[in-house]
Amino acid sequence: MYNVIYIDAHGTETALAQDLDDRDGACTLARAAAAERGAGRAMLPGSTNLRDCVCVVPTASVPAAA
Repeated sequence: MYNVIYIDAHGTETALAQDLDDRDGACTLARAAAAERGAGRAMLPGSTNLRDCVCVVPTASVPAAA
């Protein structure tokens, strides 16, 4: 499951989508939202101090690629 969030220049988070099953679909939505806002994109976890970006956040354990 994935959430898509927008983090503005002040660090405020806005949920754009929640509990999406498909990673590719979440990434497509994030790309479109970032383009609309003129923002960057990032994949969490591991990223820090994010500002003005749209992020795809895993919400449950994601199986490792074989």
